[in-house]
Amino acid sequence: MNNQHNQPSSRRGRPRTEDAASRRKSIIAHAYRAFIELGFASTSTAEVARRAKVSKRTLYEVFSDKQALFAAVVSEHRHLLLDLPRPEQEQCSVDTCLFRIFRLDISDEEYQEREAILRLMTRESVLFPELSDYLYENKAVRSREMLMAWLQSAGGEKNLQPGCLEVYAGMLMDIVFGALVPHRRVNTAGQRKEITEHIKQRIRIALRGMGWLHD
Repeated sequence: MNNQHNQPSSRRGRPRTEDAASRRKSIIAHAYRAFIELGFASTSTAEVARRAKVSKRTLYEVFSDKQALFAAVVSEHRHLLLDLPRPEQEQCSVDTCLFRIFRLDISDEEYQEREAILRLMTRESVLFPELSDYLYENKAVRSREMLMAWLQSAGGEKNLQPGCLEVYAGMLMDIVFGALVPHRRVNTAGQRKEITEHIKQRIRIALRGMGWLHD
């Protein structure tokens, strides 16, 4: 007697091809490319859904609106701006540590990736001030706070002179990111290297003025 009809089918039910985390990651990756290419205003959720090959309904199950999606993109790529937190047992001079934190010695490809996210954030924050407010309110951007925490830790571990951490962090970020978002596009490795060396010199000058570095 054939029992095939009495056995449950192994094909019954729809297979789950990806979990929620991988789906979210895919949407963010495609949204990043869309925002870079089109800008915030011209990027619709429908366009992101099309690129990610998901329905708009699925996209809205993950992100409440386009602002939330943009914030997720910025949060996902903020490691391109600051390499924090640092390893607990890291031993280096304060200037060398800051060079690592600001990722000054990276490949040309990584440099271009960082430039892309910096330009995106700078451009959209000017065009949509409320978007910038949203990023800070939802802690998608926490670079200053993370740098302040490291400076506070470094000050204790290295017996450095105390000061206003918020001022120090803001000054260092202005030195670095002000130079990394130039008025004209940087096209060659030589230009990128020159900018990097200038940033290092400026950081050392600032540290001397803060009393945190002595020759």
